[in-house]
Amino acid sequence: MRVVLRHAEMGLYYAGHKHWVGDPDSALDLASIERATELSRDESFGVMDIVVTYDDPVCELVLPLRRSREADDESRRDAA
Repeated sequence: MRVVLRHAEMGLYYAGHKHWVGDPDSALDLASIERATELSRDESFGVMDIVVTYDDPVCELVLPLRRSREADDESRRDAA
């Protein structure tokens, strides 16, 4: 099983700090959904998908991961 992050709008996969690739096999394997969620939050990614793949190429689970509007409003308040 592999767990990777994909930018939902660009379709590119996270391969490391400020590095994105088009090939999911070259993406950073985050090993767990929890780790992918934490990384997305820590890096302040907005519109991401967590993609879980298995040995069977037909089997792929895509979990949309979006920042809540409330979190965006709170970030703006903190910056002010």
